[in-house]
Amino acid sequence: MARQEINIGAAPTGVGGDTPRSASIKINAMTQELFARQAQLGTAATQSVVTGSDDFTPGRVSMMGHAGWGAEPISKQPTDDANELPRVSGLFQFGNGGANLPNPYVQILQIANSGGYIWQTAKAMLDESVFTRGRRGDGQWSPWRAEINTSVFALGTAPGATPGELMGLSAAQTASPNKANTGLYSYYLHPDGVPGFGAISVLSQAWGHDPQWRAQLSMAVSGDGIHFRQFSVNPGAAAPNWRSILHNGNAISGVLNAGPSGALPINSGLIERGGALDNWYFRFAGGLQICQQRFTGYTAGVTRNVAWLAAFADTPVAVFPNIYPSIDWDMSARCYGNSGSYFFMSDRTLNNIVTVTAIGRWHA
Repeated sequence: MARQEINIGAAPTGVGGDTPRSASIKINAMTQELFARQAQLGTAATQSVVTGSDDFTPGRVSMMGHAGWGAEPISKQPTDDANELPRVSGLFQFGNGGANLPNPYVQILQIANSGGYIWQTAKAMLDESVFTRGRRGDGQWSPWRAEINTSVFALGTAPGATPGELMGLSAAQTASPNKANTGLYSYYLHPDGVPGFGAISVLSQAWGHDPQWRAQLSMAVSGDGIHFRQFSVNPGAAAPNWRSILHNGNAISGVLNAGPSGALPINSGLIERGGALDNWYFRFAGGLQICQQRFTGYTAGVTRNVAWLAAFADTPVAVFPNIYPSIDWDMSARCYGNSGSYFFMSDRTLNNIVTVTAIGRWHA
């Protein structure tokens, strides 16, 4: 009903107002309606409201944001301990470190009961890592354990952590191995892959103590190559070049100029070799080169001038002739070399076997 106004009449005696009976009828009608409505109210209408998101006083009525629900999680300081959160169910956030955390930047969902048992799930804020642990009734906490999911450990055939990224099968992708989390991924013709290898499988690990760091091993699918690198995925940090791992399939290969640092470029070998039994060379990554040629028989006074199978970087080149005396000793033979060839001459005509060996550098 609408509120009924009691007419109190004119001052000072109330002349013309409601009689005591009519006024009492109005009062009874309105109080009857109020008490009937009060009987329909629950206990929340008679309880105190929480004073803030971290007000855990028993019996108080929860509001939006209480215990971190419905708004921002309850923020904790770097000096706070995840073991000492209030023994209540709620959402908490460590935005800059703290004690007993699996990661310096986490949001924790905590579920607690009256027996002292607590379950915590921590979600990292900087990547897709998720961790869980529990507290028993005796107060002992289990260690944090990372949950395995397709975002933090890519194994099998499924989408990766980044749109356009695939695990297991090789396919064209838009995602970069520079952002791969822990797992086994496949990349095909990606500019951030290993140069010269179109299809690669990448085993990647995000370091548990500081997940910004990555260690990666690339295994070529379309060729014989294994490469590795380690780097930071922090914004603005550049991923380094892949480094080749030498094995019995590529240690003897094309040697590129590694430069003063000695670092081997992609697709390079430690040793390069060429030629056949009587004319061969070895090149080493540091710049050392050895050439050797062998021939039988020579004519007195006639210079033998033959090009090295692989040229040297400078002149003179250290040259050593070994003359095997199949007919007679030859004490008059002479030999020298330059960057491109060697010169051999003797004062005698003999059918001796001559092996010419040269040592020098193929790059500075």
